[in-house]
Amino acid sequence: MRENVEGRRYETAIHHLMALCGGLMGVYTIMSRMGVFAAAETTNMIEIVCDILGKDPEAIFTRLLALLIYILGLICHTALKMKTELELRYASIVLDVLAILSLLIIPEDVDPFLALCPLCFAAAFQWCSFERAKGYSCSTIFSTNNLKQTVTSAAAWFMTKKEDPDRLKKADRALFYGGTLLCFYGGTAAGYEAWSILGMSSILLTLIPLSLCTVLIGKQKA
Repeated sequence: MRENVEGRRYETAIHHLMALCGGLMGVYTIMSRMGVFAAAETTNMIEIVCDILGKDPEAIFTRLLALLIYILGLICHTALKMKTELELRYASIVLDVLAILSLLIIPEDVDPFLALCPLCFAAAFQWCSFERAKGYSCSTIFSTNNLKQTVTSAAAWFMTKKEDPDRLKKADRALFYGGTLLCFYGGTAAGYEAWSILGMSSILLTLIPLSLCTVLIGKQKA
C-alpha cells in the first residue's frame, strides 16, 4: 500500500512538472514565433481550411507540413508503445530537449510553422507519453479539457452532501486537474518573464523541469 501511494505521488509530481514544461514551451512559441501555438493543432487545421478556400499555396504547404509532423509524432509513439518495451517518458523528454535545442539554432525570420516543426513532433509525442496520471486522462500540453474537469469536479464536490463517500473522489479530481492548470500557467508566467529578459534563449529554462522529471521517473521506477 505504501509503495502504491509513493508511486502515485511521483506520478502526480511528474505529470505536473510536464504541464509546467508545456506552459513554458507554449508561451515561448507564441511570443517568439508570431503567435503560433505548436502544441495544439485545432487553430492550424482551421487555418488550413481557410488557406485552401483562399488559395494560398505557400501557407497551405507550411501548415500542412506542421500538421503532418504532428501526426507523425502520434504515430511514432503508438508504434513504439505497441512494438517495444521502451520507457517512452524518457524518450519524450529527450525529444523535448532536442526540439528546444533546435529552436535556438533556427533563425527568428524563418516561417514560424517551419521553425516549430521539431516542437510539433515533440509535443505530440509528449501528449501521448504523459496522457494519464492517478487514473485521470489529462493533457500536459494544452488546457481546455483540464479546465472543464477542474470546474465540473469542483462544482460536483460543492453540490455533493458531506456524508456521500464519493465527495472526496470529486475533491481529489478537482485538485489534480486544478494542480495541472496551476503548473501549466505557472510555467506560462515564468516563460513570459524569462522571454522578456532573455528573448529566444529563454526556452532553455524548460531544461530544469525536464531534468527533475527524469530524476523522478527513475525514482518511481525504482
